[in-house]
Amino acid sequence: MFGVLTFDRYLLRSFSHVFLVCFVSMFGLLVVIDLLENLDDFIAKNNEAGQSALVQNILRFYGFQAIFFLDRAGSAMTLISLVTVLILFQRSGELHPLLAAGVPMYRVLLPLVYAGVIVSGVLVVNQEVLIPRIAYAAYESRGGASSSDVQVEPVYDYASRISINGRRLQLADRMIESAEFVLPAPSIVGEMKRLQATRAIHRSARDGHPAGWLLEDVTPRVHELQLTDSGREIVLPGERPEDIFVVTAVTCDQLYKKNSSYTMLSTQELLKRIRSPAFGVMSTHRLVAHLHFRFVEPLLNVIAVLLVIPLMVRRESPGLVVDSAVCAGTLAVMFVVIQGCMYLGQARIAPPDLAAWLPVVLGGTWAAWLSGLIRT
Repeated sequence: MFGVLTFDRYLLRSFSHVFLVCFVSMFGLLVVIDLLENLDDFIAKNNEAGQSALVQNILRFYGFQAIFFLDRAGSAMTLISLVTVLILFQRSGELHPLLAAGVPMYRVLLPLVYAGVIVSGVLVVNQEVLIPRIAYAAYESRGGASSSDVQVEPVYDYASRISINGRRLQLADRMIESAEFVLPAPSIVGEMKRLQATRAIHRSARDGHPAGWLLEDVTPRVHELQLTDSGREIVLPGERPEDIFVVTAVTCDQLYKKNSSYTMLSTQELLKRIRSPAFGVMSTHRLVAHLHFRFVEPLLNVIAVLLVIPLMVRRESPGLVVDSAVCAGTLAVMFVVIQGCMYLGQARIAPPDLAAWLPVVLGGTWAAWLSGLIRT
């Protein structure tokens, strides 16, 4: 038993080493290629601040990109590391002594299953904790936070029927430059009004104060609006006479790449947005489908590990090259099934819960069937 536990630690160390090398090599190659192509952008936006400031901007930009890269490529790197470890251990014959001692193959390779579970847990923490806090950095151009200005995509609030637009959006500061809010009539104002402000800053709900946008230096002023009773609950005076606070559930991330930005929200924020009446049916359906797929993603990662193991150490193996090819083909088919189910769920062809959990059922069944092929 002591020898098996020692081998378990050895196997986990080998997997961790290969995973780290895989991450450093893949992300390092991406950084080198991207930096060679876009170094001029960093230099141009450095504003002659010095070499140290340039290095800090580069490290900051690619530090954030490393977090997003881990989220996107973490599952693939897990499978690549798993296949690499199995190839190395079979070529060196390190599995044979334990098999000869009567230890089942699944017991020998159980640490690799644990490694897949650990990586899946790390990816969940990364998705729920880190990415929502730095989501704005995913859309930054090279050169620092000041370059995160993007064009505003107009958004319609289905609850209050307010239209939100503007000239530029500063994601890092959650601010709209030259903001324009259109108040509908007769639900909020007697006649339709267009509020124009030098900037609008998003404020989250806190201390009993609702979430919304603070419009600064706005015209017309709040006392010039013919607000209805419901309008007075939505359009509130600011701390200054020239400011207006508009209560709405529309957040900053919805004003740019609204069809994909929700993927960087935490699960708690997704649930709040699904329950909010400010979003249309199509938007809510996409959120529900994405939420279901987020729940099953860790399970799919573990199922992929259980698919790889019997294919890489199967009985009567024709060779490691053929085993690797069969494993790659199996994972490719699994990937196509997952993407197809995601499309069916988001396109409202199939219920989102069925579309999300169908790959789990198919993949689990497939993994159970392949378990009989493992070498003993």
